[in-house]
Amino acid sequence: MKIMTTTCLATLGLVAAGPLWAEATDDGAAALLNLFQTYLGTTDGVVTVAASGDAYAVTLDIAPLMGLVPVEGMTSTISALQMAVTDNEDGTWSYEIDQPMTIAYSMPGQMTTSSDYGSVKVNGIFDEALGDTSEYQVEITGISTVQTQNDPTMGEVSIKSTVDSVIYDGVAVAGETGIDSSFTATITGIGYDMMIPMGEGMPPTALSGTIANGTAEGAITGYQPAAVYGLVAWFVARPDQTMIMADKADLKAKLEAALPLFGNLAMTSAYNDVSVNTPLGVFGLQRMGIDVDLNGAVPDGLFREAFSLKGLTLPDGVAPPFATALIPDEFAIDVAVSSFDLDAAAKLALSMLDLPEGAEAPEGFDMQLLAALMPQGAVDISLAPGGAKNDTYALTYEGEMTAGMGGIPTGTAKVTLAGIDGIMAALAEAPPDMYGQIIPMIGMAQAMGQPGPSGELVWDIDASTPGSLKINGMDMMGGQ
Repeated sequence: MKIMTTTCLATLGLVAAGPLWAEATDDGAAALLNLFQTYLGTTDGVVTVAASGDAYAVTLDIAPLMGLVPVEGMTSTISALQMAVTDNEDGTWSYEIDQPMTIAYSMPGQMTTSSDYGSVKVNGIFDEALGDTSEYQVEITGISTVQTQNDPTMGEVSIKSTVDSVIYDGVAVAGETGIDSSFTATITGIGYDMMIPMGEGMPPTALSGTIANGTAEGAITGYQPAAVYGLVAWFVARPDQTMIMADKADLKAKLEAALPLFGNLAMTSAYNDVSVNTPLGVFGLQRMGIDVDLNGAVPDGLFREAFSLKGLTLPDGVAPPFATALIPDEFAIDVAVSSFDLDAAAKLALSMLDLPEGAEAPEGFDMQLLAALMPQGAVDISLAPGGAKNDTYALTYEGEMTAGMGGIPTGTAKVTLAGIDGIMAALAEAPPDMYGQIIPMIGMAQAMGQPGPSGELVWDIDASTPGSLKINGMDMMGGQ
């Protein structure tokens, strides 16, 4: 749903750099139509503009564009957007959408998807000086989607989902190297039903679930809307591979102008009160969090993702009594990769467009690309403090590692465990064969641990020298 909303807003933003019309006139409508067609092409029926009082009634129908690049067997339908655009006479434009929508596509024998949006309300202000929307609000309610997928071995998988509402709010301002924007989002009333085939002669398995609500907030810096819109217009004007390859030099220039796409994108999101109904019973989760932080195609590469869970509940009887004390109530992991250069790698990849039609990449190009991506021959991987815990124990960990081309990864880590006595007491209730297998391993780990200030066990792991592994100073590779 967010992809659709973002696409709509980007399309609305195509009125950039156009002349001002003091009132809605036929000449103004013609000029606005010409501007839209600069980006969306002149295919009949895609854009219509008409003066309507003080505003312009704009209809955007991308269905004809989808037919320009046919996919064998695929059919699709999408509602046209009915938009009112008003010249504020100060270099800004107001736009508004208020309608239901339907999006559907099908590939016979493979999959079908149909989504209905009971109400789509969008309003915002496009700023010519900014070259993009300076603020917007989106409210979508009554969303329902039906999807079927045909698995070659299992059969047909069917999924039905509903969402009560999705609300986005966003703003954008001029930044140092482009546009800086931020947004907040709220989603409520998520539900789904899934039927999974289990094989010939067996009934399908039914799964259903609900999520009470979700929230997200994020920011993006250094976005270049004019270059990105220009790239969209370029592809719209060249809908087939032959036309694209005939103008590779211009494509390269357009792609280079769009780089680095953005400077940084950071987003924090959470889903609350998750419930999944399975044949085994109901699984629950109080909260699930996902954080993402990544840079665009810049020399200072970064990709970070953090994942957290809280308040896990299981159906009665799924886990044996002794295991209940070992299942974590909270879990968190936060991993980041850095010290890579997407800028150099992207530019080297674009040099392939300089080759003659049909020419293959020069020998060793893959290694050149890898060397451009990792100028230091390696990337740095960091594990921020995280862990798992419940009323019985608390396990925490953190570390860092360097890994590269052909070499042995090196790094350090620290693991801390509080509550070892509670773990041992829980395992004492396990079946004898399981207890006999696990206890020696725990005993060995306990023997290597060092006592912390509060009685917890600590393992300092040092693998900073290639081929060496030390735990609390003890060489595990047999060295001195």
